[in-house]
Amino acid sequence: MAGAASEAQGAGVPQTGADYLASLDDGRVVVHDGQPVDRVAEHPAFAGAAGTIAGLYDALHAEGSDALLAPTADGTGRTHAFWAVPATRDDLRAQREAIRAWQRSTRGWMGRTPEFMGSVVTSMAAHPSFFGRFEANVRAMLDRDQRAVTHYAQALVNPPVDRELPPDEVGDVFLHVVRETDDGVVIRGAKAVVTGAATAQRLLVSHFGGEVQTDAFAFAGSVAVGTPGIRIYTRGTPARDDQPLAHRFAEHDALVVFDDVLVPWEDVVIRDAETMGAFNRGAVGWNARLAFQAATRLEAKLEHIAGLAVRAAEIMGIDERRGAQAALGEVIAFRHTVAGLRDAMIEQAEPSGESIGPGVEAAMAFSALAPDAYSRMRVTLETTLSSAFAHLPVPLASLGTEAVAGVEPLLRGSGGADARERLSVMGELWDAVGTGFGARHELYERSYWGQPERTHVGILGLARATGRLDGWRR
Repeated sequence: MAGAASEAQGAGVPQTGADYLASLDDGRVVVHDGQPVDRVAEHPAFAGAAGTIAGLYDALHAEGSDALLAPTADGTGRTHAFWAVPATRDDLRAQREAIRAWQRSTRGWMGRTPEFMGSVVTSMAAHPSFFGRFEANVRAMLDRDQRAVTHYAQALVNPPVDRELPPDEVGDVFLHVVRETDDGVVIRGAKAVVTGAATAQRLLVSHFGGEVQTDAFAFAGSVAVGTPGIRIYTRGTPARDDQPLAHRFAEHDALVVFDDVLVPWEDVVIRDAETMGAFNRGAVGWNARLAFQAATRLEAKLEHIAGLAVRAAEIMGIDERRGAQAALGEVIAFRHTVAGLRDAMIEQAEPSGESIGPGVEAAMAFSALAPDAYSRMRVTLETTLSSAFAHLPVPLASLGTEAVAGVEPLLRGSGGADARERLSVMGELWDAVGTGFGARHELYERSYWGQPERTHVGILGLARATGRLDGWRR
């Protein structure tokens, strides 16, 4: 990874935006819409997201960045605060603010920003002995990736075939270990819905969704995206210049194929079915850390949507209608609920290995609420603003051109907005809700935690295990 060896990291600070962009030119194999991609950072489908991520790294070096940073584990460097292992509730509060700063700059539209996988790596590092013979690897992974603030994608989900079978019985598709060598582990198979793989630096490869039965399918490790044998396949999400959100924030879900990929032993963290199962069930607390980051991201997205929706209602002249006010209030209430559950995770925090972890009850409540609430929010906006979403006959950039001049008087704004502001607000809101980008985000939020019933069953199990149910029966 080019960024990991940068002068910036040698000085004890994370990679810069330039380091990150250079690291994408590592020989990775990416196929987008069936066509090979030569340079990911320059390709129209990926350049917007790559540039946005580069801007996040540069923010770590900008004036006033101290609020985003925390010491590395050995005290010799600085990292994004969420890449530090928290020891107190105040640490969690500092991490909340650092996540907020990045997420508000992306309006919460990028789910796989570089702090995202800090939730998993720091949880692993807080429970190093859990990984047995790979304990040293886990500690080294934190040291390396914490310093760089490595941009990871998670490769966890099996392709949607034969899911009625254990993963071990779908060896022609699902990822598994082919053989072990003196140099490392050779893996083969595929992972689906690997969001942001094309613009990531490393993949956390593991199994989730269906318990593995044999050690042949029990593998977790950190793999550089440019490793020989990895192929990334993505399908287009519109990201035209006149789609303001998609142009900057579109992340592509990918099918990642591993064709006899050698993973060095120092990058392996799990190689047995028992540890794999316990890891997936949350033994090291990564689930709650992930919910903490996800809630802070969703808070930023909902703030952006609510702000756009309120301004759209003012421009349309419906902001004084009781029904519109109730709908807008419901959207804002969703934001407050998400933020409140995230803050409850801090207040309910408990010791977790060598760290303090966000409260599990609040984390699971968030994961149960958010998917359906996001879909309801989208329908609420479509119902309230209705055809105003679609009344965008020209893109903002076309104002003043000869072909559009004749219709410009009809495009005038209202509610204190001129035509330019009206098209800007409605165009961005349309991209958030009505385009393929907006539809993909609803699917993303709905499927973020997998099958909803799994979450609900887990909540029931937790209430039984903690004695909550017994107390309520008295």
